[in-house]
Amino acid sequence: MKRPKAESGAPADRPPGAKPKHRRKKRKIAALGLAVLILATTVSVVGSVFYATVDLPEALDDALSQGSTVYYSDGTTVMGELAAERRTSVDLDQIADDVEHAVVAAEDANFYKHPGVDAKGVLRALVNNVKGGDKQGASTLTQQYVGLVADIRGDGSYLRKAREAAMAMKMEEQFTKDEILNHYLNIVYFGRGAYGVEAAAQAFFGTSAADLSTSQSALLVAQIKSPDGPFDPRDPYGKGGDTEAATERMAYVLDQMVVIGGLEQVERDTITALPETLDPTNDPEGLGPEGFITNGFVLQELAHAGIGTDEVLRGGFDIITTIDAELQELAVEQTGIREVTAADENMAAALTAVEPGTGRVLAYYGGENGAGLDLAADVGHRPGTAFNTLVYAAAVDAGLDTWSDELDGSSPRQFDTYLDDEGEPMDLVNIGGAQDHEISLADAVSEKLDTPVYEVAESLGGDAIARIAASLGIDRMWDPHDLDEHGVAAEIDPAEATGFHPDIGIGAYPITTLDAAVMHAALFSNGEVAEPYFVETVNGPEGERYEAEAPAVHAGIDPALAAETQVPLYMNGFASGDGRLAVNASSTWHTGFAPGLALAVWAGDETKEGDGSSHEGTIAERIWWQVMDGRSDKYRGDDGTANVAEEDERETVRPSDVEADPPAYEEEPEFEETTDIAEEDAAPTTETVEGERRSATPGEEASDSGWFGDGE
Repeated sequence: MKRPKAESGAPADRPPGAKPKHRRKKRKIAALGLAVLILATTVSVVGSVFYATVDLPEALDDALSQGSTVYYSDGTTVMGELAAERRTSVDLDQIADDVEHAVVAAEDANFYKHPGVDAKGVLRALVNNVKGGDKQGASTLTQQYVGLVADIRGDGSYLRKAREAAMAMKMEEQFTKDEILNHYLNIVYFGRGAYGVEAAAQAFFGTSAADLSTSQSALLVAQIKSPDGPFDPRDPYGKGGDTEAATERMAYVLDQMVVIGGLEQVERDTITALPETLDPTNDPEGLGPEGFITNGFVLQELAHAGIGTDEVLRGGFDIITTIDAELQELAVEQTGIREVTAADENMAAALTAVEPGTGRVLAYYGGENGAGLDLAADVGHRPGTAFNTLVYAAAVDAGLDTWSDELDGSSPRQFDTYLDDEGEPMDLVNIGGAQDHEISLADAVSEKLDTPVYEVAESLGGDAIARIAASLGIDRMWDPHDLDEHGVAAEIDPAEATGFHPDIGIGAYPITTLDAAVMHAALFSNGEVAEPYFVETVNGPEGERYEAEAPAVHAGIDPALAAETQVPLYMNGFASGDGRLAVNASSTWHTGFAPGLALAVWAGDETKEGDGSSHEGTIAERIWWQVMDGRSDKYRGDDGTANVAEEDERETVRPSDVEADPPAYEEEPEFEETTDIAEEDAAPTTETVEGERRSATPGEEASDSGWFGDGE
């Protein structure tokens, strides 16, 4: 049946003269298509012009790093160089196949399929970023390489990404994939100062790139994501690296190798443990004592300020530190501190000098191996009687009478809380066997008698003393009552931990020389604590990049309490012949301050930390006095620049407490005569019985645990 024709004329629902809808729709589509075509043509033209203007860098595999120079505080004397690169270029056939598979799998799975830019990866990253996920850059290996060569990887702008993409596509036109991969593996930074896979193989495993195993290859490639970061199980730069994070990232690389066909699943399943890496603290670069500053504190402080290690190593910066060149020379080169270990392999020493009121570290010695264990900041040493100052401060803070002769300074004495391993009371003996039956706390602190100091510490409680220590800038201690299976004491924060034993008052809890110097600087500065720092300014090729902010100073203890706590220290200074010095000591420590200079020195035997017989004639004392005697005028308060202590504070020292004939230090005995702490001539307090605790000051006693700190 045929459909009847419609009557001529416009439909009833369409006004006269109106055009059909399908014709309007076609015109809109045509207009939109024309707009898209014009836009695409414009983008294409603009893109072509931009592409034509971008050139490949001239040097594709040359030495790229300018390096950075570290200076002393004068800005002209060079302390050291942060070496640009440790790199050896090798051909692709000198690199293990597993390294090639691993880097492609982890960094650019479509490397052999894209023309330099991975369109799918870019789209995936864009969608992820728009959705608020982890920021992704989708840079291919080629893009990463040209970005490194052109030194534009630090620029996060879209223009940088466009330039990088254009250069990557041009490189793909001129080089084969294998050539690009070879270039990349010869320049990428793996951490530990190693650029390129050959240097990295040597730095991490002591082998060549050609001989790397599958697990070694995967662990090396794992470093590319965050060099000198969490995936180095040795954590050489203290950035939180550990075996768990390293294992997880290595596993990811291995799994991706399976995905791209670079590793059989059966072989993958056999790899479950991290390969053994070299200890980076062996100091193959021969950094020396200043390495702790240049490659340690400098890099850490700049990283905290947003200038990463890789940028410092390649940035051509001039870094000016707080270290006084003359004082460092005096402390490290003229005191014999570097010869302490040479004289006796069980001996070691550490030194820190800090400027009161600012926190500027003026001199520093943490040992000979600047890439190893820092004995001044990472290892605690028992301060012994050098810590009794804080008992005095806690007593004054608690309102106790510190000047009445009401304490029993006899020796030996027993206390309810001073027990042996069996829980039985044992003898506490004053250093050198000294004693005084009636003595004040002020005199006991000055004369370094442990029995009356322990009596006060026991009455105050260990936590009260720990709080004072934390208030004066001591950030870390090690608990001698909490040892692991290797005999290493647990690190504790005195500001947060509780349950401190009263023997904290007689120096049983190890501290660092850095903290000790900060503490004495705070006492000199009326109780205000200044956080220590090493970097003053950083200048780059284009001008200043960094300047230390105003000193991070915070209130520690009340100024009146700080002034009164200084008194026993000044008493010791007067007794030593210099009224401008505040001094305290133990058989392994010598501490104190002068105007503008707080100095802490430790020197001892790692197996027993001193024999507990005397605080006089020690190596630490010799080093401390050589620094103080040789210090320049600006640390004597003679030029008006130093923060000299108020004279009325010194006048609180009673003349009757000062020795009539203080010892002189005009002549210096030969160093060899004081290398050992005169064990044969000293009067030991008790015999040392193996397996039992000595009846000497815990701060001076023998210890099976040896060193206290972060090292093994």
